[in-house]
Amino acid sequence: MPTFNQLVRKGRESVEKKSTAPALLKGWNSLKREAIDQNSPQKRGVCTAI
Repeated sequence: MPTFNQLVRKGRESVEKKSTAPALLKGWNSLKREAIDQNSPQKRGVCTAI
């Protein structure tokens, strides 16, 4: 267990949270035919590809 002084000097790293639905964090620009980084929560529960 680190001492208080060690925590003051270095601190603790925060854990980066992973998304439970990474596909919903991407969008598709059909005019440029490329993926874009844009949240799309309205897609949840909708089949977008077969």
